[in-house]
Amino acid sequence: MGAFINLVHRVDLYLHYVAGAGLVVMMLATMADIILRAAGHPVVGVIEIVSFCGAVVIGLAIPHSTAKKVHIAVDFLTDRLTPRGRARLAVITRVMGIALFLFASYNFVLYSLDLWRAKEVSGALRIPFYPLTMGLAFSCLMQALTLVCQLLTLAGGDKQNG
Repeated sequence: MGAFINLVHRVDLYLHYVAGAGLVVMMLATMADIILRAAGHPVVGVIEIVSFCGAVVIGLAIPHSTAKKVHIAVDFLTDRLTPRGRARLAVITRVMGIALFLFASYNFVLYSLDLWRAKEVSGALRIPFYPLTMGLAFSCLMQALTLVCQLLTLAGGDKQNG
């Protein structure tokens, strides 16, 4: 079980690095467009690049953010629960999250296959859409597995890290 959790966290970290690289590309593309636009030569397709990278940044950062618990939590309701009630709520929300992200992953795969069959590409740069949506499908799957890891941790009795 520990090897599975370590593997999931390693893949989450790799996705986090890819998301960081996407953020750097977004910044560089935007900077280049601003500078070149001032010189009268705007970058063709910069909106597509930034849009694609935005999807990469947001989508691929979610599993690692969940694993590290850096997302926003609203505690004013859970603080009123007993420790046992908090543990039950943690299990319920993770099971619901697993179902949600598995459903999203499955539908992203179906959508990716439709985009691939239709040969859908972006307008200016002719970048195919299906690799992006397939990457988001993988990220949703990793999010579900991250939540499974948290459930396993909770079942092992570690309420803090679950």
